Amino acid sequence: MDIDQFWQIIEATRAATQDEQLDKFRGELKRLRPDDLIQFEHDFVEREFAAYSWDLWVVAWLCQGGRCSDDGFSDFRRWLISRGRAIYEAAIADADALFDEMRHTEDPAFELFGYIPGEIYRTMTGGEFPELGFQHPREPLGGDWLPPELKNRNGRKLLNRCVVFYEMEDQEYAAIERRFPRIWELCVQRGIITTGARAAPSTIPTPEEVAATVDPNLEKTDFPAYFKALGDAARQAYKPKD
Repeated sequence: MDIDQFWQIIEATRAATQDEQLDKFRGELKRLRPDDLIQFEHDFVEREFAAYSWDLWVVAWLCQGGRCSDDGFSDFRRWLISRGRAIYEAAIADADALFDEMRHTEDPAFELFGYIPGEIYRTMTGGEFPELGFQHPREPLGGDWLPPELKNRNGRKLLNRCVVFYEMEDQEYAAIERRFPRIWELCVQRGIITTGARAAPSTIPTPEEVAATVDPNLEKTDFPAYFKALGDAARQAYKPKD
């Protein structure tokens, strides 16, 4: 299997709904031999890692109203692959090229799409995929519009990369407006971005703000209790509001 065949399979799954696309995806992958399925998974993960960039992340974050966690960005990248080769490659070259796609998308996330290859492989072989030979990038690519001190999470209490976006100031928002003018205008039209160069403030606390509500002494004296308290605080902070 080569990369052209990989994208042909993705294109053949396109459908009106995600449920329909998942069904088509399963059908296409069931046609493959186990060795080809391993290569497909390799190509899929390679595409997902190649899309791990600050440019794509901030576009996803803005278009979702200032909400795109580290896990959420993984779901976004799977969604991006599911849209097909032309959209994916255009977005890799210029994240602002996602304007048309985002204009017609309410929820650019597709977590389940990435699970189907493994599901089919287990059905075929009874086992898991072998090691693919590469690891997730440690840092997102690009992002020259972000100051180095924001990108560097070393020594921070929490390492969630998405926290960077909550720490941006007017100069970063101005740089984003210049770099991604169509995405910026779309967010203005949707009311996500208001007047000036700053995005509408989120009422959702950052992970660091949630952690600050937990007794820091527990981290050293009773880590299991600290971990439980942190989980309880996160569930309370992020539970759906009535």
